[in-house]
Amino acid sequence: MCDGRSPSCSKCLEAETPCVASGASKERTAPRSIVQYLENELDETRAPHPDAACDASIGKTLADQVMDYMIPPFLGLTSAVPLARCAVAGTRLPSTRTPAETVDPNDERRAQPVLDSSSNNQPVSGLSAIPTTVADFLLENYMTRIVAQYPIFYSADIMAHFNSVFHNKHSSLRLGVSATSRDIYVISLIMAISLTTAARTQQVRANSIATSLLKEAMQHMPSVCTNDIAGLQALLLLLEYTTMDPTAANIWLLSGFATQACIDQGLHQEGFVSQSMDSITKDIRRRVFWCTYELEIATSAALLRPTAFFNISIDVPFPAQVEDNSISSSGIDLDGHVTKFASWRIWQFRQIEAEILSVLFHNGQIPSPHLSLGWWMDAIEAKINGWNREVHQSASLNTDPRNAFQWEEMCLYADIARDYIIVTLFRPSPQIEEPPRENLMKAFTAGIGVADGYWRQSNLGFGNSKYVFHPCYHTFSAAIVFLRALQRCKDTISAMYTLDEIENFIACFSRLFTTIAERWPAASRCLEEFERLMVPVKREYIDHTIQAARNVSQSSSYGQIPAFGETDEMALCSAWQLDSIDLEPLLVSELLDHEGSGLSFAVTTHWNAESDLSFSVPIDWNAEFNFGMD
Repeated sequence: MCDGRSPSCSKCLEAETPCVASGASKERTAPRSIVQYLENELDETRAPHPDAACDASIGKTLADQVMDYMIPPFLGLTSAVPLARCAVAGTRLPSTRTPAETVDPNDERRAQPVLDSSSNNQPVSGLSAIPTTVADFLLENYMTRIVAQYPIFYSADIMAHFNSVFHNKHSSLRLGVSATSRDIYVISLIMAISLTTAARTQQVRANSIATSLLKEAMQHMPSVCTNDIAGLQALLLLLEYTTMDPTAANIWLLSGFATQACIDQGLHQEGFVSQSMDSITKDIRRRVFWCTYELEIATSAALLRPTAFFNISIDVPFPAQVEDNSISSSGIDLDGHVTKFASWRIWQFRQIEAEILSVLFHNGQIPSPHLSLGWWMDAIEAKINGWNREVHQSASLNTDPRNAFQWEEMCLYADIARDYIIVTLFRPSPQIEEPPRENLMKAFTAGIGVADGYWRQSNLGFGNSKYVFHPCYHTFSAAIVFLRALQRCKDTISAMYTLDEIENFIACFSRLFTTIAERWPAASRCLEEFERLMVPVKREYIDHTIQAARNVSQSSSYGQIPAFGETDEMALCSAWQLDSIDLEPLLVSELLDHEGSGLSFAVTTHWNAESDLSFSVPIDWNAEFNFGMD
């Protein structure tokens, strides 16, 4: 038996043969404990190499070298094709119909891809059409109004991009002269976002100019879509714009793309990595993560779809609330002016929303310490009500006039968010297919608040965000639940509301869809579908109230209303099911290429020079859009 002595065991010495015992090659005794041996080996592996400082490459492990080889320096399909065709083909409308039923090849309201794959013309600049004074005004609007909700960039970086474009000594947007591709990309989208929120009149024309600015930005996508923080920031900026113009890209695919990039870069965990970072780097990483999280949860919840964030552990604090002037590489002045209070509260709201989405719609575990689904639902209702109260209380305590408009907008946001959560919590879901009547009534009442709140938000004054995607999807979902409750809870509703009030409630949904269609023309189909489903439900409800009042069983004024069909009944009965109510984005009907050879993901990054700047440049931007610059 081998006694494990080194460099050769006793038996091998006696036999005068080479020793093959474990550890002999290293001239040490073979270990008795394999566990201890492996622990010692691991400690030696982790120990710094004495000559590591001489050559940085020596300090790199084999795994590091492999990862460097495997991870590309770009995001997307290839360095030249950052986004697949399906990701830039526009977002689909919510509908209770199947995709095949909703596609009409002759419908001019269908979302058309922003990318023009038939052109190879040289890029043109939409930024050159904007006077410097107007650009300064739009930048100020973005910095004071929008950054507070989406602090994707550090303010000094935005100013550097802006000055390279509009205040460079060469007065030229030619690449390599002063402005880089990233400068033009970032400022084009910032101008587009700010213009859509700042314009008080001529909204259609403002949207046309914003679309041209978007196209200008997309010319530079291959250069800016790098596999790092800066590339993810560029992607988030496009996603932010798309929430205001869903025809620009497919929000679902774009959001998932950003989420995966965020996870791949490890932004969901800090741990020991953050110890070596300066304050600005750490804060930017946190901002980018939570902005990605917010946009992803908002998109997934609107579509009732799962998210990759369900499957990971998140260990990232919120970034600082103070203005960027109080943040430097040496530290953060916590006594600085607080400007990012809105984003903090929005992120808190998204965490509540994500929990509901996971538990009710994707079979997630009920978080401890709740012992039952009912207790958890009560806790969630209390949590969202408490969140709403805190927003209003904090707004009432504000004494800083610089923050007044943000608090006003945040209070309305909180009211809409609270009602939307109540609808989502108490609507039919895979966990609760037939909610109790009292829960359905909560969703009924809150759904009206969702439609009315979004209509008020869309009519806010200068500088307020004009969202399109989320109001459309949230209101359509609320409308379906409203109709379901009107069908199921006739006695309860008729005892609480008059027919005139019911008419007004219905009008809230129609009014909102009409308003959204001004910014997203295809959304007029939501109005058509809502009214198609509403008419027979309304007739059924009116007949019930007439019979309950012991009047005639049929009112002549409603004699021509069509009966409630079996298909419509199924649509309402299974409104929570993703295969019945198609609350998902369009993966483009034209996925097959022209040759019919299969999926076509190629995306050109050039534009038609004649159509890109199809808008006429306003002579007086201030008068045209009623900016109030004076």
